[in-house]
Amino acid sequence: MRIGRFSIAPRQAFQAGSLARQGVAVLLAVLLVKAGLSQESVGEYEQLLYLGTLLTSFWVTGLMQALLARYPQLQEEQRSAWLGNAYLFFTVGGGSLLLLFWLSRRWWLPWLLGEPELPLLGLFLLYAWLNLSSFLLDHFLLLWRNTAVLLWGSMLSHAAQLPAMLLPVWYGYGLEGALLGLLAVGAGRQIWLVLLLSRHRAFRYDLSLLRGWLLLSLPLIAYALVGTVSVSFDSWLVSWYYSGDEERFAVFRYGAREFPLALALAAAFSSAMIPEVAGHLQAGLKTLRTKSLRLFHLLFPLSAGLMLSSNWWFPLLFSPDYLPSVPLFNTFMLITISRLVFSRTVLVALSANRAVFYFSLLELLLNVALGFALVGPYGLIGIAWATVLAYTLDKVLLAWYLYRRFGIAPSRYLHPGWFFFYCALLSGAYALSV
Repeated sequence: MRIGRFSIAPRQAFQAGSLARQGVAVLLAVLLVKAGLSQESVGEYEQLLYLGTLLTSFWVTGLMQALLARYPQLQEEQRSAWLGNAYLFFTVGGGSLLLLFWLSRRWWLPWLLGEPELPLLGLFLLYAWLNLSSFLLDHFLLLWRNTAVLLWGSMLSHAAQLPAMLLPVWYGYGLEGALLGLLAVGAGRQIWLVLLLSRHRAFRYDLSLLRGWLLLSLPLIAYALVGTVSVSFDSWLVSWYYSGDEERFAVFRYGAREFPLALALAAAFSSAMIPEVAGHLQAGLKTLRTKSLRLFHLLFPLSAGLMLSSNWWFPLLFSPDYLPSVPLFNTFMLITISRLVFSRTVLVALSANRAVFYFSLLELLLNVALGFALVGPYGLIGIAWATVLAYTLDKVLLAWYLYRRFGIAPSRYLHPGWFFFYCALLSGAYALSV
């Protein structure tokens, strides 16, 4: 696809869609506060998002990564059926999981949030079920190499969340009205995806394809589950240690945000590179090294600049009530370093999924141990540092294993000179921002 003099590849369109999703999430965080949503309601919304991530992120991520790695190896006549089976499993399996959580919520909520009830939970779970299609939609368009629809359709569908949530809040319908708006957007995505799958004649149930996909996915689901628990553990620890304090939970959640541009571009780039590395290892590694360096030049300087100026723009962007979130934000920005090391991408492409899981389990154990150890003496900032250290160890171990097991040194998929230069730059910016 060309826009003027520029050629847009499917991988770049996929990154643009991911960036739109992250950008909309940040804008909503800003504009919901500006629209007058109380800090308590913001805290409730963040608790709902936390539960949604905990319930769906791990299996969605694992299944989609296995699909991306396996799809290029399928026969042409199997590919449409593969995607149709994926949609059916997401719809039925995801709905069953969310329904089971709703029926057993009185047992789970006190353990996860320290509270027996959470307002609007049923409405949010219905939206979470419909929203599963948005994860499938972008990935399917990437595999179909439908660049134009992926670029424009994905960005517009994500952007539709802004008026869907903000207009009800501005007109006084509060968080309930905002969630009803999200339901409408989720229903629209669901209909769009069904129409696309029907056009590709994808609705052909094949138990052997489904079984093979699930078996391939299990180590990646386990890995993603550990990663989700590791991320969600921070929010759980805040809820447990500061039980019933929604405002403190909101302060933590607003600070515990990675640089959205880095998170979106790195995650989308990693997913898009899996089928390339799986199909052509040597060429894929070369592309991974070249394209990741471009991300270095973009994301590291921006991260350092945001870190150095956060005391000025953060309370201005949100409100002075969220000034205590600034040190948390600066600390979480250090995760950018580990995000831009793509050793896990190569291991997934090589189907070394079991090793990826074992190292992620070690990361979780370290995060939990450090979180409990640091929250008492250091409070919220101690939880943030526990996460940064655990993430860093995980990427170091993955890079070590990739070299020991497959002989692939880090210099083959990243530029070491620029990487260490930017690590020093970001660390220096953090030291100055403290």
